[in-house]
This record gives sequence, C-alpha cells and structure tokens, in this order.
Amino acid sequence: MLTTAQFQTLIGKLPEVKAQREEMGRLFTEMSKDRLDSLLVRGFNWGEIYECSFVEHIAIAFVAFGRVDWLNEAAQALDPQQHVLDAMELEDDDAPDGPAPGFEKQDLIGLTYSLQRTVLSILLYQRSLSALVQDVRENDNMDALFDAVRVDRAAMNCTTIADKIARAQLRGDKRFFLRLRNALKGPTQKHWQAYCDLRYSLVALRDLGFDKLTDTQLEQLLVHDLKVYPNTPSARKNLRAQYQRSRKIKTI
Repeated sequence: MLTTAQFQTLIGKLPEVKAQREEMGRLFTEMSKDRLDSLLVRGFNWGEIYECSFVEHIAIAFVAFGRVDWLNEAAQALDPQQHVLDAMELEDDDAPDGPAPGFEKQDLIGLTYSLQRTVLSILLYQRSLSALVQDVRENDNMDALFDAVRVDRAAMNCTTIADKIARAQLRGDKRFFLRLRNALKGPTQKHWQAYCDLRYSLVALRDLGFDKLTDTQLEQLLVHDLKVYPNTPSARKNLRAQYQRSRKIKTI
C-alpha cells in the first residue's frame, strides 16, 4: 500500500500524463502520411486490447517494451512503490531501443495510445476501457459501450463492441446508431468540467488500499493536500458521497 506522500506524488503526475497524451496527439496529427505508413506496416488495430483486463493490458505493454526485467527488479525492491515512483523521475538510459521479440513498432504505438486513452477513461468515468468493455460483454450495458466509444473510437474494433454494432445493423436499430453517432463526437464539455482529477484520485484511493478514510481525512487529502476539489462549506459532505459511489465500482 502507498504511503500518503507516495499517493500525493502519484496524483501529482497527472499534469505530466495529460501533457504526454496531448503531445502524442500532436505528433501523429502533424506527421506526414509517408512517415506514418512506414511505422504502421499492416493490420494496425489496437481495439482488441480492450478485451483484456486492465492489468493484462499493462502486462502486455511491459512485455512489448522489453521491460519485464525492470518490473521484476521493482517487485524485489524493499519498497516497490517508491522504486517505481523514483524511476518516473529519471531518464531511463537502459530502456530498449525497439520492441521486444514478437512485437513491431506499430504494436508499441497502439499499446501506448490505448493506455493513454484508458487513463482518459479513468479521468472521465473512474473505469478503464477494459472495465467498460467487460460491462458490455457480461451485462449488455449499452451505456458502457457508448462511453467506451466516446473515449476511443477504435474500441469499435474490439470483438464485444463489433458484435453489438453488427446486431444493431441486422435489426435496423436506429436509436442505437443515433447514440453511436453522438458518442463518436468524443467527450463533451460537460465531461471535462466535472472534476477529472478528483475522479482519478478516487480511483487511486479505491485501488491502492485507501478505502477507510474518515471525512476529515478525505477533506484534508483531496481539498488541502492534492487540491483536486474546491474548499467549500459542502466539500466534506460532497466528497463522502463521491467516495462512497466510487467504492461501489467493482473493477478498474
């Protein structure tokens, strides 16, 4: 379990994570078609990765980037969490120059982009894209389907969502395709305005063992320490309600 200081460090990385996502978007937007075609050799599609769990998604990325030895080293450290946080501050001169055997550069691009979109999904919905797709697959949750597409249009290529689209096509389901068209527009301003950093913090609290905080501790951490929620008279009550809702979400 992370210490409070380590948790603060992790949440403090959010601006950097957001900046990296924006930088990657600009990189490919401005890249020439010839350069892009040289990187994306054949059958480029990362949608199917969302059929894996979030943990499996991360594990595949570590293997593809040739970072399994580093992960084992972190696991054997006296404080694995601090080892990872320290590594985030350093330039990694020992990182492999290319993909691991069995992977191509386009796989690294797809894995990096899909992980960034999953972080965005957590910011918006407190759930990874894998969790949203799982909800569609296991519970036929159409709201989760459109949320997933709103975050990453390429999610339509995963088997679960492609299956639902094909069924809607067979039925001539106009309402489904109206909702799909709306989802394809991406996150709305309403999504962005509603405390993305707070939602990310609540997910981290839930999944990293901070699941028994008092109202006073919540207010101190989220309002005063991390500053992801405004300091208002109703802050403590509102944070407790959001914290309780977040705890009901079973999986990231």
